[in-house]
Amino acid sequence: MRPLILAALFLCGACDDKSIALGRGAPADARLLADVYTWECASAEDELYEGVFAYQVSLEYAPDGLADRDLPSSGCTRGLDLFPGDAGDNGLDIPDVDRPGWSTAGVEGVLDHVTDGFYYDNVFDNRSGCQDAAELLAEGTTLSDAGSFSGATAPSPGTLGDVVLEGEVDEETGIPYGSVVTATWDARGWDDGFVQIRREKAGALVESVTCATDDSGSFTVDDDVWSLLSDALEVDITNLYVGFQVDGGSATADGQEILTSTRAMHVAVVQD
Repeated sequence: MRPLILAALFLCGACDDKSIALGRGAPADARLLADVYTWECASAEDELYEGVFAYQVSLEYAPDGLADRDLPSSGCTRGLDLFPGDAGDNGLDIPDVDRPGWSTAGVEGVLDHVTDGFYYDNVFDNRSGCQDAAELLAEGTTLSDAGSFSGATAPSPGTLGDVVLEGEVDEETGIPYGSVVTATWDARGWDDGFVQIRREKAGALVESVTCATDDSGSFTVDDDVWSLLSDALEVDITNLYVGFQVDGGSATADGQEILTSTRAMHVAVVQD
């Protein structure tokens, strides 16, 4: 599995010279994503929670030209690319940087150079994993050996209890087209939430719809959502991600801006 939201940003007088506030404005220069993928786990006391089975870190560098990955403020949108495999048409390699490092809570690694301006590490993909995301990423994910962006940190995550899907969900093929499925969750300390319906063929994304969620703790995939998708397309899997994110950002000494985000995604269909 290798899918990899953020807002643009503005500088404000109340901010210090190293931190920035996220909002509307010119595109930033870089983006650090720390993504964990979760499924249902049980504690020793039989309490259900979301445990991490995969962890991925990515870094994009596209000076003044990062791709737009803003979540919808409300409602749903088609085709939003939340999990890029490159830095887009404006991607450039970070000067004098080969393989940036990352670290969190005593764990560290390096990002491989994939394409111009795009660095990535599939940290682990453990089908028996059940580590709590808040514990795994308690210190955030911090860059090193990344030129001007060394020290930039994706924020610590919020807490995430059990995510429950009610409706017809097949473990291998996901949600049948047109089925009504309701997701409920207990999540605290995150900035935003989203649901993404991902229709895939042979491992490739065919179409997607991303919907904003609110503080109600639930979201229903209904006819309004399905109307944005096509039942004429041939797909193998219609997956459902229930996602949560917390955002940050900083300005470098040489005036560049990096967006940082930590995201947790409950995955309906866990693929090999």
